[in-house]
Amino acid sequence: MSPGATFERVYNELKRMLGEGELPPGTPIEPALIGKQIASSITPVRDALHRLTGERLVEAPNHNGFRVPLLTEAGLRNLYDWNGVVVRAAAKHGTLGLGEIERPISDADVPRCTAALFRDIADRTGSSEIIVAVGSLNDRLAPFRRAEVMALGSGIGELIELASVVAVGDRTALMGAITRYHRRRVAAVIRIVAQATNALVK
Repeated sequence: MSPGATFERVYNELKRMLGEGELPPGTPIEPALIGKQIASSITPVRDALHRLTGERLVEAPNHNGFRVPLLTEAGLRNLYDWNGVVVRAAAKHGTLGLGEIERPISDADVPRCTAALFRDIADRTGSSEIIVAVGSLNDRLAPFRRAEVMALGSGIGELIELASVVAVGDRTALMGAITRYHRRRVAAVIRIVAQATNALVK
């Protein structure tokens, strides 16, 4: 396998582990240990961690090792607020009512389907800046969307409402649904952070 292919494999695997909560918020990341887990030498692991640090999915406090960021309540609230701003901007400028929107089958599907829905709304704008911004926010919010299911209960109905409004093409209703979606999470930030922290303790 070429060095470039090895790096991409390691990077994608680390990103998957972060998004699926295998490395919960606050977890220290030891490159040698990760290398053993994913059958890689330490160099591509370190390179991938540096890239993920640039994407704000990993942090290197004082350049002394790596860890998964542990957001404060204020930090997560800011992240939800910013996600709401970007997704509303996408909904305002993108085309609606085209194609089928993926819907969740179970609560376990909700985080992935949420990311896919917001990515679809961004894609409809044709704006590379909005597409990149939504993709980055999806990545950073992934572990917290998993915690939302435990903190808020089932999100299937809420997500189906959003997807249905996109499919119908009602922009006014969509803007309202996006606002309600984010307000619900901002109001529950304390519980969501607690659930994400509990994943680390377990």
